[in-house]
Amino acid sequence: MSLFTEFEPTSAEQWKQQLVKDLKGITFEDLKSTNQSGIEILPFYTGENLEKKEPIFNNKGWDICEHIIVDDETQANAQALEALKGGSSGLSFYIHKKIKTETLIKDISLEHIYTQFFISNDALHVLEDLKNEYAKPNAFDAKVKCFVNCDVLSLLAFYGEWHKNKEEDLSTITKFKHISINSDLYQNAGANAVNELAIALSQLNEYLHFLTETKQFNHELIHLNSAIGSDFFGEIAKLRAYRNLIANLFNEYGLQHELVIQANTTQLNKSHLDAYTNILRSSTEAMSAIIGGCNSLTIVPYNSTYEASTPFSRRMARNQQHILKEESYLDKVADIAAGSYFIETLTEQLCETAWEKFKELESKGGFIKCIESGLIQELIEKDALQLIEKIKSNDLVLVGVNKFQNALEKTVTITKKAETKMGGQFKNIKPINLSDCFLSDLAN
Repeated sequence: MSLFTEFEPTSAEQWKQQLVKDLKGITFEDLKSTNQSGIEILPFYTGENLEKKEPIFNNKGWDICEHIIVDDETQANAQALEALKGGSSGLSFYIHKKIKTETLIKDISLEHIYTQFFISNDALHVLEDLKNEYAKPNAFDAKVKCFVNCDVLSLLAFYGEWHKNKEEDLSTITKFKHISINSDLYQNAGANAVNELAIALSQLNEYLHFLTETKQFNHELIHLNSAIGSDFFGEIAKLRAYRNLIANLFNEYGLQHELVIQANTTQLNKSHLDAYTNILRSSTEAMSAIIGGCNSLTIVPYNSTYEASTPFSRRMARNQQHILKEESYLDKVADIAAGSYFIETLTEQLCETAWEKFKELESKGGFIKCIESGLIQELIEKDALQLIEKIKSNDLVLVGVNKFQNALEKTVTITKKAETKMGGQFKNIKPINLSDCFLSDLAN
């Protein structure tokens, strides 16, 4: 006998009536809210909100990844080996100058792990250095896991200028076997989920248009870097929406693709005040990334926004993921959010709203034109100002910063990172930190 036949089904209207009764006059409408992307959130969802849905992705596990800034190849190699010994199964190297690649990867079995070599135009030699490893199937699971990442359009957005010129920079992507999209820049600069999705889609469309127009499209893989913020359910829906939206865009071109998502916990909300609370923030962000379907994940160490990470902070970041795998078993089921009335509905709403925003950007000329005109920068700045205002008004709480401050906390000396020189042709997009914005306003 089926358990469901023992009970009469309850309609959404009946739930609403019961809600009013139990809450003594508070209505369903009173409990509606709006998230940071402007999407209306209902107090509850039922099967009436959506049709039956199938899982969006089938990957169950993810690679535990660590970010490594390559200033010195020998030191970076030592950190990489430390990470692998500590349980990492992936590495992301950030390279912005000419290096000795052989020294960097010494004693590292690239054929067995996930790797991303995040390079700028000054480090293109890395692609040639890794020609025997790049885009080759992994020996463990037969999936491509070695990526050399040069996203010239996100570099344009970050620096506010082309490295050489539009034609030469875009032609760089023909050297690669996959397309890189680094949308983490937009989230870390303050963009809400809808605008992040739309901007990333517009950026991808710029690449697809260039490659198909020049008849040089031979890229079946898309490698996406996405930052994961504090909106737990919203970030789950965002990663799921990426898969639907990118599939929809490729269908428009009649092309096939495979999407690989590297998720990174955001640096937008991390603070030097009561800094261990950053571990709590990044834990929920990591859960969003995993449930949302990331292929690999980096939890940024809790202290990395105000000082150089330490062996201790890196070990803590790795162990957060070990707990989510080995004790929480989040790697046992694929797309565990599939069928959730709320998350499925939110995913659909994000897709619909982001697609409309994407079409708006395309009507203005597309990604490059919208960077040149400043439209994309204005969208992100508006979102960032709204977040800062919410911090100031306590509508958005950062524990230890604008609420529940630790009166016994000693002053932390902040090691300021060297500022990247900006003086480009267009206004650049740069990451912000909400706690710094809040505290600097208090100081003024």
